[in-house]
Amino acid sequence: MSDHEDEMMDLAVTRLRNVYGGLVACCAQLPLPITLPTGVVTNFDTVPAVRRVEELADEQPMPEEQKGALYTAAVLWLAAADLYRLLVEEGYVEARAAGVLGTLLIARDSLKELGTWLLEQSG
Repeated sequence: MSDHEDEMMDLAVTRLRNVYGGLVACCAQLPLPITLPTGVVTNFDTVPAVRRVEELADEQPMPEEQKGALYTAAVLWLAAADLYRLLVEEGYVEARAAGVLGTLLIARDSLKELGTWLLEQSG
């Protein structure tokens, strides 16, 4: 791999971890908290847990906009994880790497919206 490809892969892993951390934090503060695996985790731990978040998002007693933000963050994180897996298994493709990063930016923004609402509720 070239230096650029290595940097993009490292950035993708970092952003996957960071957005997952945001999901962990938000899910712990939900009206009906969802506990996600923390510490040293692998995709074998995180992917099923985030799928569970996606499945439970609509059951949260909160406004539709916040349910949508939670669902969006979970689904987009899962999509980014799938794209990253393809990068690892099938080789580097610039469009896939950019897709991982772009998808995670939108997921992060959804988590920021949800996190702001959750903070307002606790205050």
